Amino acid sequence: MKVLIVDDEKHVRDAIKLLGQWEVVGVDTLLEAADGHEAIDIITEHEPQIILSDMRMPGKDGMELLEWISVHTPHSKVLVISGYDDFQLVRHAIRYGGMDYLLKPVETEELNASLLKAIKAWQEDETLRVQTMQQSMVMNTMRPHYHDRLLTELVVGRGNSTTQMERIRNELNISLLVSTCNIAVTSLSQLDAGCQAKYRSQPDLLVFSVLNICAEMLSTPNEGVVFRHLDQPDQVVLLHWGSPSSMQAVLERVNTGLEQTIQRRLHYGIASCEVFPSGIPNTYQEASQRLWRRNALQTKHKFHASLDSFITAKGLRLSTMEEPLRLAAISGRESNVSATVAEWIDPLTRLDTVTPEQVLQWVQEMEWMLGRWLDDTASMSSTEEEDKLDEQFLPFAELPFDREGKLSLPLLRSLLEQRLIAAGKALAAQHHTSHDPMKEIARYMDAHYQEDLSLQQISARFYLSREYISRKFKQQFGLNWSEYLGKLRINNAKLLLQNPSLRIAKISEMVGFQDEKYFSKVFKKMEGLTPGDYRKSLDQ
Repeated sequence: MKVLIVDDEKHVRDAIKLLGQWEVVGVDTLLEAADGHEAIDIITEHEPQIILSDMRMPGKDGMELLEWISVHTPHSKVLVISGYDDFQLVRHAIRYGGMDYLLKPVETEELNASLLKAIKAWQEDETLRVQTMQQSMVMNTMRPHYHDRLLTELVVGRGNSTTQMERIRNELNISLLVSTCNIAVTSLSQLDAGCQAKYRSQPDLLVFSVLNICAEMLSTPNEGVVFRHLDQPDQVVLLHWGSPSSMQAVLERVNTGLEQTIQRRLHYGIASCEVFPSGIPNTYQEASQRLWRRNALQTKHKFHASLDSFITAKGLRLSTMEEPLRLAAISGRESNVSATVAEWIDPLTRLDTVTPEQVLQWVQEMEWMLGRWLDDTASMSSTEEEDKLDEQFLPFAELPFDREGKLSLPLLRSLLEQRLIAAGKALAAQHHTSHDPMKEIARYMDAHYQEDLSLQQISARFYLSREYISRKFKQQFGLNWSEYLGKLRINNAKLLLQNPSLRIAKISEMVGFQDEKYFSKVFKKMEGLTPGDYRKSLDQ
């Protein structure tokens, strides 16, 4: 529980801190502000549940602060502590949500009684808010999901037949007079990781909050509909039947509501459809592209009705530096990781435009590379470092944006460094678990025999020369690596041949042979009969 004390006199703040029985009432964080401006910054960043404020202060005074709180953080509970017994001040405090009006010098018992009452009121309200939200989610799960599916099919081009449109119009009560449409697309992946982390255990609650705010701002179905894109679970899409300017007014109201609810404002890609419903799929694609191809280095505008001009960052693909990044991770030295990441990031600092689409691509490349490096750990025991990698998972793509949706290069640098350092520890732990590299290679082949393996790939993966692997593998297993792989494939093929519903061509493909004739040739060489004859022999 967090409490903010706002007073321009430090000795008053100190006195309140001494008088309050903070631990008894469950307060673990005390924050201070000397005026209304400083208080707003602290409230925005720390979101205290209880606020104790003076009324007469230089700059933004207590009356203005209470007005701001009533709009932006209406769930907060406010206690006024003032040296003025003024009816106008008391009335103002009550009008804008003040729970109590205490006169200085405040008594210990009076302060703690008011504090306890405010905390209990906040807890009761919070319990009610959570219950109401959960009840609403349960009540609205099935039918909205059906609506989401219908509208998802519409925007992707699979749901604009006459029959499907009739179903959509009937379900959502859309007027037959609707012939044009505006589309707004937003993505929860473009929220900062701090906001996403609050909903880590309940990702659907974040989606529901955004959908609920959007729906409240629409006089559905007269004005439009909002839904979750089920093929892109991070996307919320709004279809609006009015003019583009009236839709922007709706989005302004939505962002105001979101700021009060999740303390964030979203970005939107916007496009207009002149022919409804046939033009919806193309218009949706335009709106989505405008969102993902906005300039993430500029966040002055939240509504993107055209494509920002940008230059694709050629040569800045993260995968072009896979080997230096891998070696830096394996080195186990944070300085090597930082230097290698800085070498890749440095050209970004000279760009005028970077799009969320490019940022998402870099993050996906990073995860793809880490997956390739670590994908052979499944047969080994989980390590603490691998668990740390899993713990960083967030409901949607974790992109290094700040609260305003702007790309933060320091956050991008930190994200890459943390992931590489964790991966390096996991790789090091993997190598320490076994002192026998040939057994590791055999385990890897056991797990990946169906893939198109080569000695060169194995050599690169295990950092050993091809000659060394060939010599040591045969010494240890009595077979060279290719013979071992062939035997492994044929043994698994023999198991699959026991299933009569599987065609031999399919079995060939499943065990890693791309050519059925070659599979039959190898099978006969090793088993003395063809796969077909072997299958027949099973019935005898």
